Amino acid sequence: MSCSARDMKSEDDEFAELFDEFHPSLCRFLECLLGGARAAAEDIAQESFLRLYRAGTDGPPQAEARFWLFRVARNLALNELSRGHTRRRLLDRVVEMFAPQKKDPEREYEAAERRAVVMEMLKLLPEQQRAALLLREQEEMSYREIAEVLCVSEAKVKVDIFRARERLRERWGRTHSSAAGAANR
Repeated sequence: MSCSARDMKSEDDEFAELFDEFHPSLCRFLECLLGGARAAAEDIAQESFLRLYRAGTDGPPQAEARFWLFRVARNLALNELSRGHTRRRLLDRVVEMFAPQKKDPEREYEAAERRAVVMEMLKLLPEQQRAALLLREQEEMSYREIAEVLCVSEAKVKVDIFRARERLRERWGRTHSSAAGAANR
């Protein structure tokens, strides 16, 4: 085996490792960012990895590949959203905490309604806040890592996440207080 063939095999192995490690979380992030559009999320994730593969040695160092992939994928997703191809609701992950443990049709219905409310609330957040919150809560990235992905300062990330959480709490409170008022009538 020639030296260049060995280098190519090594690069392919490294790429395969990156793909195996980051593809599931990248798809999850994109699916939430795109409002639940799984097929579009998978397409964009594949395109992101394809771009990384094509970049080869001109691409980011392996240690920065995760941030590069999330940045490219986010930009592709924003392009997709701006074209209006995906308008579904967001984030099953946030709603998981409301999912019932036992199969109970009434509770499943209530959980589905809560999920719809939370997704609708997330949809109303500005994109920067929504992306920062998803990367923090879903992908468990640090503020520094999120700042790298979104190309903003850590301070902006902290402010965006704080504001996103405040808006969600406020809207959740309004939704529940109006629902409780309607139930008491």
